[in-house]
Amino acid sequence: MAKAPSGVENLDFEHLGDQELREVMQRAKDALAARFTSRIQEFREAARVAGFAVTLTEIGKEEGRRGKRHAQEDDRRRGVSAKYRNPDNPAETWAGRGRKPKWVEEKLAQGSSLDDLLISRVATQESGVEADSV
Repeated sequence: MAKAPSGVENLDFEHLGDQELREVMQRAKDALAARFTSRIQEFREAARVAGFAVTLTEIGKEEGRRGKRHAQEDDRRRGVSAKYRNPDNPAETWAGRGRKPKWVEEKLAQGSSLDDLLISRVATQESGVEADSV
C-alpha cells in the first residue's frame, strides 16, 4: 500500500476531481474541529481546577438572536413622541402610554386635567425643546 503524502504541497489538487476536493476539505475541517474541541476541553479542565466555569457561544448564533430582538424593541419604541409635559419641570414628559408618571398623578390630584398638560406641537417647535419620554 502506498504511503500518503507527508505535506500539503505534495498533494496534486489539479488532478483531483470535484468530489475528491470536497472530501479533502471536509477531512481538513473535521481534523481542525477535533483539534479545537480537544483544546477547549483542556482549557475547561484547567479553568475548572482554578475554580472557574467556561462557557462558549458560537459567534453570530446567540448574539444574532439577542441583537435582532433588541433592535425590534428599539424600533417599536423609537417613533413615540411625548404628548404631555410637566409645566413645573419641562424636562419631564410622558407619551401617554403605560403607567402614569408620578408628576402626572400629582397634577391630576391637584385638580389639573390631562388637557392642561398637553404639549402644543407649535410651542414645542418654536422653543426647540426636545419631546422625549421620561
